[in-house]
Amino acid sequence: MIILYSEAPRGKRKRAEEGCSQSVEEGTSKVPNTEAPARKKRKVAATRPKRTTRGEKNATEPEAPREKRKRVEEGDRKSFREGTSKFPHTEAPAGKATEPDTFKSHYVVGDKLGQGGFGSVFKGRRVSDGLQVAIKFVSKRKTGRYLYSPVESKAVPAEVALMQIMSQPPVCKNIVQLIEWFDEPQRYILILERPDPCMDLESFLKKQGNCMDEDVARAIMVQAVEAASQCSKRGVLHRDLKGDNFLINTDTLVVKLIDFGCGDLIKKTPYDRYAGTFRYCPPEFFVQGSYDADPATVWSLGVLLFRMVYGNLPFASKFETMVGIFVFKDGLSKECRNLIAWCLEWLPSKRPSLQQIKQHEWFECTIQD
Repeated sequence: MIILYSEAPRGKRKRAEEGCSQSVEEGTSKVPNTEAPARKKRKVAATRPKRTTRGEKNATEPEAPREKRKRVEEGDRKSFREGTSKFPHTEAPAGKATEPDTFKSHYVVGDKLGQGGFGSVFKGRRVSDGLQVAIKFVSKRKTGRYLYSPVESKAVPAEVALMQIMSQPPVCKNIVQLIEWFDEPQRYILILERPDPCMDLESFLKKQGNCMDEDVARAIMVQAVEAASQCSKRGVLHRDLKGDNFLINTDTLVVKLIDFGCGDLIKKTPYDRYAGTFRYCPPEFFVQGSYDADPATVWSLGVLLFRMVYGNLPFASKFETMVGIFVFKDGLSKECRNLIAWCLEWLPSKRPSLQQIKQHEWFECTIQD
């Protein structure tokens, strides 16, 4: 059998042989063998992307300047060492831990002072200047009444609107002032002035033996009437005038009316709902289901005066209030008995006005013109 093959020219064959000899000596021979061929490994390497020079890379894609890239790399290393790396993580940013202009950022809450039907009152302190205040928290679930605020020109909780009206200048020294308020999703918060030292009038009465002499009662009553009169002049019905809702400074005997949570704006037509304390409620509401603002206020003041000088309420039940009969005890001046009887007239039309109460002879020694 004859095998035909072509032979490379002598010059090329010689160079190929020399190249093969050199490859064998250097361990880079291209001759295949049974082991994992080096040729194959190099072939894999040959499939990798072609290396490019810096000039070629600049021609195909942008690259940050050398100095800027160096600063960024140094900054990243520094951030990593100091724990301030800018890489995202799952924790909330530290900057959102506190929010500005919130109640908690402005006030510190102290001990509890008392609790009413709609909320709780605590001692408080303003962070900016240390002002001592009273802080009242009111749940929106318990009171859903809103009134138009002439101060904010929008609807706000009724208590806030009434206190804003009463806190406008000229202020009445016998009504506690609203400093500011906060509106939160589940509650609203009232920041109020807090006299010191003070307690509510009911607690003060109990410390005095549950009643007081006429001179002290007169000094307190004239202030209570003034507070009620100022409310009436500004179109506000407090509707819950009682000992618990008057604060008294135990050093000066200055009295301030608080808690407008049961209040409303005065209207010309009668009210068909009573939101105050029933022991201070006028008989016309029980009899005919309605009442007017000022006569109801005068009735409550008569009950309050009776409570201060006698140590108990004139009517113990709804029935006694409807009948309107009460008994005076000995030891009370004729002028004081006369004023109480006038305020507790069964017919609203026979009761005095707030101005007539202020001009009553029992107040002659304390009324200032």
